[in-house]
Order: sequence, then structure tokens, then C-alpha cells
Amino acid sequence: MKAIDRTISDTIDYTRERQTFGKPIIDNQYVHFRLAELATENELLRALTYRAVDTYVEGGDVTRFTTMAKLKGARLAREVADTCLQFYGGMGYSSELPISRLFRDGRLFSIGGGSDEIMLGILCKLMGTLPKVKK
Repeated sequence: MKAIDRTISDTIDYTRERQTFGKPIIDNQYVHFRLAELATENELLRALTYRAVDTYVEGGDVTRFTTMAKLKGARLAREVADTCLQFYGGMGYSSELPISRLFRDGRLFSIGGGSDEIMLGILCKLMGTLPKVKK
């Protein structure tokens, strides 16, 4: 979540400096709306994490919340990296910018520690939505 916050913040700074057609990229409504949307998604993920922590402290089972947080966090990291890299343009691919690393490494979040499909399978099992096995 901190990496997502930092990426959004860095992108805001960059899009204030980078100009196209005589004005900063951040002045484009799509750009500032999209960054606000991504920041909102990150806050929702943070709230889910806090709920998991509260449940854990109270002695409850956090499997559902941690599985949801891992699934959403991995997907959001990729979405933020992809969106922000687009706002950087070709400069985003340069290895000296953190955005290029998040773009490259972000894919691992949905593979390591359990793939998205494994997380979805766990959630479906907990929700009781898996198909019944005929005997």
C-alpha cells in the first residue's frame, strides 16, 4: 500500500511537470480523475487490512480478509503501475524510475504466495459458492 501511495504521489508530481500541448498532463481531467480513483482503491484496501488486523487482535479468523487483501492488493499494484506508467509515457520504461520497477515486479504479487486463482478458490470455498461434487 505504501508503494502504491508513493507511485501515485510520484506520478502526480511528474504529471505536474510534464507538458503536452502547452499544459501539464495533470490538467487533463482523465488523468486527475484516474489518479483520484486509484488513491480511493488504495484507501479501501487499507481499510480492509485494518479490519483484518482488528479481527486478528480480537482472536477471530482472518482467512477471508487476508485472502481478499492479497488478491486486491496484487491486482491494484498492477493496475496502478500500468496506469501510472502510461502517464509517464516512454520515460516510464527507463530503469532509473521506480515506476518501471513496479511495472516489472508487480506481476509477481499475483503469483508469489498464492496466485489470484488460488485466492479466488479460497474465497469461493469460504463463501460456499464452489460447485458440489457428485458422488
